[in-house]
Amino acid sequence: MRPGAPLLLVLAVGLAVSQPAYAICLQGHAIYHTANSRTELAFVTPKDVPPRIHEVDVRLGALESRAYINPSAELDQPVMTLPHQCLEDDLTQDDLESCILYRSVVYALSAGETLRMLPDADEQAASQILLPNFSISLYHNPALDPIEARQNAGDIFTLSGCGHE
Repeated sequence: MRPGAPLLLVLAVGLAVSQPAYAICLQGHAIYHTANSRTELAFVTPKDVPPRIHEVDVRLGALESRAYINPSAELDQPVMTLPHQCLEDDLTQDDLESCILYRSVVYALSAGETLRMLPDADEQAASQILLPNFSISLYHNPALDPIEARQNAGDIFTLSGCGHE
């Protein structure tokens, strides 16, 4: 054995063990948090939907709601819609619009802070997600309790875990 080889082997094993389990997480199971709040995005994409469509549990204090990310033909980008307390029967377009807390394009951020498309559910999770104007949309929404809205949600979410595979 070459001199120094055991040391390289120990370093390689140590690095492999120290890598977080979510380093190879698929987008459809990724969990994100903002750096400055309790806001969480937990992707819970069902297996029976196309990989470009995502479902996300959004938690901001007492607010818990399911968001939907779908491709947008007009923008050629995925768009996230976060409804809150929508009626379940026979929604008109006006009803739907009145219960939307947030709707915007979703971007993935690469390590160099370059904007890119959100990965499909069956691809490796993005290290960060940008939801433009997310925080301000919640803060100014009368449907939310002012205390919850002031939690300073943030617009950049960092991968913090991986849900069930």
